[in-house]
Amino acid sequence: MANKPNLWVCLFDLHHPKVHKPTWNAALDFIQKNSKKIAGVYFGGDQFDNSEISHHNAGKPLYKPTGSYAKNTESFDKDILWPLENVLSKGTTKIWQIGNHDDWELQFVESHPEFEGAVERPILLKLESRGWEIIPCGSGYQLGKLTLIHGETLSGVGNQAAGYHAKKAVETYCGSVLYGHMHSPQSYTKVLPHHQTDKWQGICAPILGATNPGYLRNRPTAWLNGFCVVEMQENGNFNVYSVVVVGGKFSFGGVVYGK
Repeated sequence: MANKPNLWVCLFDLHHPKVHKPTWNAALDFIQKNSKKIAGVYFGGDQFDNSEISHHNAGKPLYKPTGSYAKNTESFDKDILWPLENVLSKGTTKIWQIGNHDDWELQFVESHPEFEGAVERPILLKLESRGWEIIPCGSGYQLGKLTLIHGETLSGVGNQAAGYHAKKAVETYCGSVLYGHMHSPQSYTKVLPHHQTDKWQGICAPILGATNPGYLRNRPTAWLNGFCVVEMQENGNFNVYSVVVVGGKFSFGGVVYGK
């Protein structure tokens, strides 16, 4: 039992309310059936799409339906956050990473300081009192030898990044990194020539959202639905498993999950 790995579930890019519901349901099914084994859950950023306050939609009221901001906050709590918290075991570590879409809330406050405290989702959802640790945009969470980030630091405008962003992640952070933001699984491994037992890996997670932003003009994105399972050993070593969900189902360890 001393060598039993800790199980983490990493959920990237829900872009609520544009969540891909079959993928979310499959992930929740996995969490519920393995809740006693799960040491932590990491929301990897862009939990909200925030199209209502997006700079991409400036001057476009079509994307800002009346009351949609409050409605999306309430539906996230009802359909995502509460069902997740309800199946987690007591004492499970809960991490909330702020992604670039989430950060638009803070940017909105910078332009409209009179709304401070009224639009930030960590405040509206009372995350800290519910046991969530908040990680600012641009920062990360250290899990053993693996750094968890959202991934916006690896790209330029929007999701425009190098074709091999996993390699950029390794070279930028000089270590092993798990990230989202690009919405498509990718990995790159670097073995240090002077210390071959030390291996760095950059891993991009699949997406839990189902989005096709207008500003991409239907460009091919290679976005793929799913999430990541991480097993941590006591010495900080880890294994990352990218789970691809197809038709609302996937198999892991010989068990089929999803409905």
